[in-house]
Amino acid sequence: MKVLLIANNSKDLASRALEEVRAWLDAQGHVSVMASKGSFDPSDPEFCELSSSVASFDLVCAFGGDGTILQSARIIGSSRVPLLGYNFGRLGFLAGAAGSDLIPALEAALEGRARFDERTMLIAEISLPGGGVVSHLALNEMAISRGNFGRIVSLDLHINRHFIDSVSGDGLIVSTATGSTAYALSAGGPFIAPSYGGLCIVPVSPHTLNARSILLAPDDVITVTPNASNRQRVILFFDGEPMGSDGGSSGAGIVNVTVRACPERLRLLRFGDDGFYEQITRTFFRRGSA
Repeated sequence: MKVLLIANNSKDLASRALEEVRAWLDAQGHVSVMASKGSFDPSDPEFCELSSSVASFDLVCAFGGDGTILQSARIIGSSRVPLLGYNFGRLGFLAGAAGSDLIPALEAALEGRARFDERTMLIAEISLPGGGVVSHLALNEMAISRGNFGRIVSLDLHINRHFIDSVSGDGLIVSTATGSTAYALSAGGPFIAPSYGGLCIVPVSPHTLNARSILLAPDDVITVTPNASNRQRVILFFDGEPMGSDGGSSGAGIVNVTVRACPERLRLLRFGDDGFYEQITRTFFRRGSA
């Protein structure tokens, strides 16, 4: 089998774990390819190369924290290659295995014995002032934010072309179920079971008492349009990475953003018996084992 290995090189334990897994794969006659953890922005040459070839792999292993797993998911995209994340970070909520389970988890993944969750991703199409369109994929969320701009921004929200409201505040989050335990949670959004296929809209510091989170059906389509006076001031973030309207990080103006659930889901592998509710209990309610 062919396995892509991605590690956060700033973490010594993650780098050593990658080398151990690589040695084991080589000894078993499998093919392994190492990738450095760069910016993995869509304009990054390594990102482009890996994304175009990732379908040729049978498995992707990520060594680090949730950030490394999110970046690996962006490389996998809609290819359906399964992802096994090893936790060498602080929370590791997306990780499917602990660092102490390196080889057992890998064996289970290669032999088809590992459990996996089908995780909904979102896809956003950003309309540019010049008429172009840039697409981005995210596992956790898309956030449209005031960035470094000191004033509130006003965003017109439509769902299935139906006008909902003009949301004024720091911005707006469109989250997947996976992302409900990330930025959306900090903004007051709900916990959502990972199997849920729809998206969730969460206002960020809204300048009103009436703003509420909205849980959407799986086939709903969201359109967010910045007020004309704010088009040069909003910044888009995908899984915490800033993306300008030109695909970089310039924060240039946008016309609107259309967001929907991606038809293809990410296969996130898990080794062990802990489920979603055990995880949120232990991580967020501080109960159970440490």
